[in-house]
Amino acid sequence: MQRRAAAVYIAFFVVLAAGSYAFIATADGPSITVDDPEYQLENGSEIDAGERTYTVTAIEESESSGGHGGGGGVTLEATLSRTNNSAVFAETWEQNSTVSIESEDRHLFIPNATDPDEATLRTVPGNGSNANLTYDDKWYVVRESEDGTRTLTPYLQDEAFSNTTISEGDEIEFQGNATTVANITQETVLLEWQGERTESLTISDGEAFILNSTDTEGTEYIPHFRSGESFVLTTDVEGYHEQVEEQQHFHERINGVWGIVIISSIATVLLTGLAYLPRKE
Repeated sequence: MQRRAAAVYIAFFVVLAAGSYAFIATADGPSITVDDPEYQLENGSEIDAGERTYTVTAIEESESSGGHGGGGGVTLEATLSRTNNSAVFAETWEQNSTVSIESEDRHLFIPNATDPDEATLRTVPGNGSNANLTYDDKWYVVRESEDGTRTLTPYLQDEAFSNTTISEGDEIEFQGNATTVANITQETVLLEWQGERTESLTISDGEAFILNSTDTEGTEYIPHFRSGESFVLTTDVEGYHEQVEEQQHFHERINGVWGIVIISSIATVLLTGLAYLPRKE
């Protein structure tokens, strides 16, 4: 009797486990679809966003820490690049530093004032000369004669060197660029100039981003990769997230069914073992 009852339960759990596994094997989860996307893109495609044009320069896989309802894995991402012809570059000169300007080294002096608006660039001893600079409470020029005698001359009073004064707002030639003296403080001189710079933006599958441009300012886009070679951009962020939630709900249901498979299998093994335990007569 004990074994016949166990056989009934074993059969029940076997059928339950098999049915659950069959459901998992045949279940077709919801996929994300994007209707009427704003952009359909592949490597080399351009995005005309008003005064800015972005180019897709790469589509590649990347390791991710999480996904739509799952753990870490591989996700697809793309790189959007643009050439900024009016990018602002900057360099800061420190007080008492040696800087190179117009192919010549100069020593920078900023006056001890509350709010200085000018600074002095003074020529320095050239390479191969018998003079060099040293500091002892103030700057000196050290010259060594052939007999080894050394003489010190206050650097700022030494007539062998000349000064160039720069003021806030002045335009100077620096590294081949027309450069503006943007700001002078007690410790630094800030230089700024415009030039060409490539700017890049990396976007990942399912992660919203804002494409900066006058035509798209403040507009959120969601990238959806249809394959490893193409993707689309849509502004239907809410609709995309609803589909992601449907996928997450599906995965939760599948995980629950896997629990039934595991528990039923364990129950089958336990019942089989218990049914065949030796009985006491």
